[in-house]
Amino acid sequence: MNDSLNPLFDTGQIIEERRKKALLQNESQMLSFSILRMAIGLALAALLFFVFFGFRVVEGNGMYPALSDGDLALTYFKPSFQKNEIVFYRVNGHAHCGRIVAKEGDSIDFSEDGKFYVNGTAQVSEVVFPTYPPEQWKGSVTVPEGKVFILGDYRTQAEDSRLYGFVSKKDIEVKVIAFIRHKAM
Repeated sequence: MNDSLNPLFDTGQIIEERRKKALLQNESQMLSFSILRMAIGLALAALLFFVFFGFRVVEGNGMYPALSDGDLALTYFKPSFQKNEIVFYRVNGHAHCGRIVAKEGDSIDFSEDGKFYVNGTAQVSEVVFPTYPPEQWKGSVTVPEGKVFILGDYRTQAEDSRLYGFVSKKDIEVKVIAFIRHKAM
């Protein structure tokens, strides 16, 4: 029997239905690949973000008013750090937050009236608290190679290099690049 003469068997309609089905299947595959590419891209972006960036919660008020207890800090890892950067560092296994105020080769000194000197120059900044020397202070000292001197901004209350001594650059973990206040001050 000739199929083209059979009214129940329309080849054009069957071909058109198969074409539509193939197009739908192709669109479905393209959508799946797009979703997969987007998921891989997001996963790679998240991986790169957390390799170079991270979040830390500030503990204590040693960096007040710049940072306060409970603030969320966006941090960035980089192998070298500059003066005046706020960093997270470790001393005796405990994390601390402070500001790098002197690097290797800098000469530091304190005056009895609460001034802090780097290379003979009084450090004047937004820090309003006096910087008293540690009890055992004996005069001008040069920061050793591979070390930095870190102070908290709340100088009368902060636990920093005046208590712990010079901090090894290896013990600096990350620098703070932004923060979110925990609560209004």
